[in-house]
Amino acid sequence: MRAIYFSCLEPYTDDIPLLESCWNEITASYSDQRRGYHTLAHLQHFSRQLDLCKHHLSDYPTAYLALIYHDIVYFMLDGTNEEKSALVAVDHLRRLNYPSDLINICQEMILATKTHSMNSSSDINYFIDADMSILGADKVSYAKYVAGIRKEYGDSIYFDEGRKHVLQSFLEMERIFKTDFFYKKYEEKARLNIQNEIEDLS
Repeated sequence: MRAIYFSCLEPYTDDIPLLESCWNEITASYSDQRRGYHTLAHLQHFSRQLDLCKHHLSDYPTAYLALIYHDIVYFMLDGTNEEKSALVAVDHLRRLNYPSDLINICQEMILATKTHSMNSSSDINYFIDADMSILGADKVSYAKYVAGIRKEYGDSIYFDEGRKHVLQSFLEMERIFKTDFFYKKYEEKARLNIQNEIEDLS
């Protein structure tokens, strides 16, 4: 991931120490011991999924940078994880001389992960589908995902009820996956995984 991150940014800056500093801040955030799912392993999974649809994207580098930053800030009690993560991305990318119009797109992509709603941008739809792809994973991988989420939030007495609410909201979506590519690949399995988890929580 580091190599791809650098390759996305090296056309715009020759400040390697700054690149290293930004990357170290990224890895430190995702390595926070409180994290169970939103870790570097999640970024690696997301990266593999984004690579699968790379040929559909009009701007893969900006999508990749949004991937790297989308959960850099976590555990915000006021629910502003995405907004705060987007601000970190904007700060880093400005200092690294990334084009301002592309920074705006990166910010929009990160904010789209708050609701995972259908977007007018095809790139954003592929991006949020890649982020959600874990929902359609095999049984073992999905179980690890659920355990990771519980590690992050399970101490709350409201966890089970809140988790059921989130899962139910996914099932109520007309399509969990907005693009045909991910819909065909994961929709059926995702709905089965989610329904099974809801039953386990009941």
